Amino acid sequence: MRLILSQAHLDKLLSYATQNPYLECCGYLLGLIKNQDNLLHSIISMQNIHPTPHTHFAFSPLDQLKVAQNIKNTNLQIIGIYHSHPNSPPIPSAEDKRFAFFANQSFFIISLQNGISFASYRIHANEVREEKIVISNFFR
Repeated sequence: MRLILSQAHLDKLLSYATQNPYLECCGYLLGLIKNQDNLLHSIISMQNIHPTPHTHFAFSPLDQLKVAQNIKNTNLQIIGIYHSHPNSPPIPSAEDKRFAFFANQSFFIISLQNGISFASYRIHANEVREEKIVISNFFR
């Protein structure tokens, strides 16, 4: 069980989180699922429309539909989501667990508490398992 991404992807995710360190950033991870591995191909940054974006995130249903339509004719799929925790560690919150619907998707969390740290998880039926993050240039 691994999330495999390039250094450029990781840099981009960390950049999104630090652009406005007081609000949770969020978005989709697109790529391929091969066996137990999620291979990241691209990142779709989404607007956080939650009424309290300092501590929560939510995607616009219209934006979600647009992403689904845009990837419909590609070989890519949604392999996970990412978001930041401005003031807490990179550990899924109770709300994160409640809204994690797909067991095979990665749940990548960037923490800005005490510097930058990150972790990725698979969450299903309130069970949280940390997955290994592998930096690779497999798409080149």
